[in-house]
Amino acid sequence: MAKKRKLKKPHIDFSKIGMIFKYNLAKFIIPLTCVLVLGIAFLVFWEEFKIENVTVEGASHYSSEEITNYVLDSRLCDNSVYVNLRYKNKSIKDIPFVEQIDVKLVDRHTVNIIVYEKYMAGCVQNLGNYLYFDNDGMIVEVSKSKTLGVPVITGLNFDHFEINKELPIENKDVFNSILTLTKVLNKYNLEVDIIFFDENYNITLMFDEVRVNLGEGGNLDEKIMTLPSILPKLEGEKGVLHMEKFEEGEGNIVFDKDVV
Repeated sequence: MAKKRKLKKPHIDFSKIGMIFKYNLAKFIIPLTCVLVLGIAFLVFWEEFKIENVTVEGASHYSSEEITNYVLDSRLCDNSVYVNLRYKNKSIKDIPFVEQIDVKLVDRHTVNIIVYEKYMAGCVQNLGNYLYFDNDGMIVEVSKSKTLGVPVITGLNFDHFEINKELPIENKDVFNSILTLTKVLNKYNLEVDIIFFDENYNITLMFDEVRVNLGEGGNLDEKIMTLPSILPKLEGEKGVLHMEKFEEGEGNIVFDKDVV
């Protein structure tokens, strides 16, 4: 008869188990701690350099919000360090109506966006578009929208145009008149709606319902400098202010009301 073998109880080395557990725990905790430390450091860094204030200068064609959204176009742009690195010594170009945009860091929470717009002497309408031209008559932009502060020039005849080419009109001297007009109007803070040239290139400025007839364009500075004192008196009126024969110091200005 076979003897029964006595089974030995397994020996469990708890010290080795403890060492293995501690080793595996350390392998998990150390990376996790590093991740947490780096995460906290990143959050502190992000908050310390978070952009809270944005100022925009020089924008008239675009709103400040449009310029801000164009420049700060991603979540990374919430951080002033990133913005500084991205735009340091670099201007933004190739934007319609804008020569360039510079981005300056005022402090770690404030960014200043400076817009340098293209100078527009005036614009003409053609097939639903506004053709904007500069001092030399070069068409620099074409847009469906009208920019405030840029007068619409009417009475100029042309049958074609090309961007970055001169507006094809017969009398090139008209651009000198337009440039002189816009400079003088800006000088006296006058915003005209329309500048009209008739077939003889006599000039009429349209301020709402008041048309100011300047004649052939002589003595423009003297004529226009009187308008800030005259136009407020004509508010609500409709008619023509005749200044064709105006001479400084002489009272030869006549206002003809429109016949209703």
